[in-house]
Amino acid sequence: MHARSPGLGRKGYVMQVIMVHPRGTRVLRFELTRLRVALAVVLICAVVAGASSALTWLFASRLAGSAAVARDNDYLRENLAVMATRVGELQARMVRLDALGERVSGLAGISPQDFDFRHVPPRGGPEKPARSSDLTLPDLEAALRQLGEDADHRADYFNVVETTLQDRQLSDKRLPRVMPVATGYNASSFGARIDPFSGRRVQHDGVDFAAPAGTPIVAAAGGVVVAQEWHHEYGNMIDIDHGNGLRTRYAHVSRSLVRNGDLVRAGQNIAQVGSTGRSTGAHLHFEVHVDGQARNPAGFLMTATAPAPTDRAAIR
Repeated sequence: MHARSPGLGRKGYVMQVIMVHPRGTRVLRFELTRLRVALAVVLICAVVAGASSALTWLFASRLAGSAAVARDNDYLRENLAVMATRVGELQARMVRLDALGERVSGLAGISPQDFDFRHVPPRGGPEKPARSSDLTLPDLEAALRQLGEDADHRADYFNVVETTLQDRQLSDKRLPRVMPVATGYNASSFGARIDPFSGRRVQHDGVDFAAPAGTPIVAAAGGVVVAQEWHHEYGNMIDIDHGNGLRTRYAHVSRSLVRNGDLVRAGQNIAQVGSTGRSTGAHLHFEVHVDGQARNPAGFLMTATAPAPTDRAAIR
């Protein structure tokens, strides 16, 4: 390679570069004028500036992407923490609903096999891709919120049902559902009859159960003894208040085993059959009063259970 400078001419300074291959005959010549040098310098500066701008943009984009990813990760972590808290709350509510469901089903007499609250109920159905869509985070949050509200509503409903069933169960326990005597028979029903003493047609406000003297008399339902006294017609008598205006009366007893104020349970032995007062023989006169009005005991005792059988030998 040879360089030659011809000097200054009219067109200014010119550098000529001649390139010759040692083994070839071809000669390459370059002439570097000021204009060409200036253009080369401008081109190199433009390339350097462009490369610098590209690197700067790429670095900034990566920084911005990293910042966005970090923000997204923080957002996901915060929302995952919130959703984990909600899932924990829902699990606690589900446990409470399971307990309420078991209590309510027990009160309602539903078999545990009919409603298994310990396992997820089976589900299924055809897939419809045209109507399906991906679940987004806002959709998941809305579903969890709705599920929590539904759980609260179900819990409130279960509480009301449980309270209602408990009240009904208590009310049923206060109804006369136990036969007051285990032995004997209905010697005189509720309603109009011929009075055995006067021979006149009168209203009979109870049921007479003929039974041997000394036969145990039990409470037809749980309640409080409000009267244990002598009456010139009923003889020795016991009144039990069962609440809600309901009372039962046990008359002509020979011996009372309870006193005023005693709390008795259904089927508890409270007296013995006798023939005190206005009576022609050993029997139990049994009455049911609702809000002060005598009602037919047969309507309450139709599904009554019998107390323990009486040992007649022991009575004698």
